Amino acid sequence: MPLVAGEWDFILILLVQDMAEYTELTRQLFFGDDNIRRFSTQVVMDAAKVGLTVPLG
Repeated sequence: MPLVAGEWDFILILLVQDMAEYTELTRQLFFGDDNIRRFSTQVVMDAAKVGLTVPLG
């Protein structure tokens, strides 16, 4: 299981059609939950690497 260190406690990867869908999804998931104090977004414009494996050779 991958671990996260640093500024974030969790990383959630969302795949959405557009920013409108992203906005609606974040409103449903995050804004109505009192346990979530804040979240930040990192947007990927082009998927240069797909998958979790790292080539070592």
